[in-house]
Amino acid sequence: DLNFVLKHDQPVGEVLDAISKLGKHLITEANPKNIYSDPSTLGEGLKSVTFSIVFQHSSKTLEDSDVNPIINEIVNFAKKKFYAKLRA
Repeated sequence: DLNFVLKHDQPVGEVLDAISKLGKHLITEANPKNIYSDPSTLGEGLKSVTFSIVFQHSSKTLEDSDVNPIINEIVNFAKKKFYAKLRA
């Protein structure tokens, strides 16, 4: 799961499209799992979206070394394109 803090008006579908495109055919499923909005916790005009992402390869077991670079690319792209922040 990746949890991003996004602008409240940022469409979740655009982020999902980016995740799928950056998945290098290893992401078989990506869905918003939880959307949370609380100005006192996140700040005014922000929402937290948790994306559940499933990685799978047809012929081998994936290792961290296969998946981590993709996750890093998704996080970096989301920061640049959507001004997202990774929420701990």
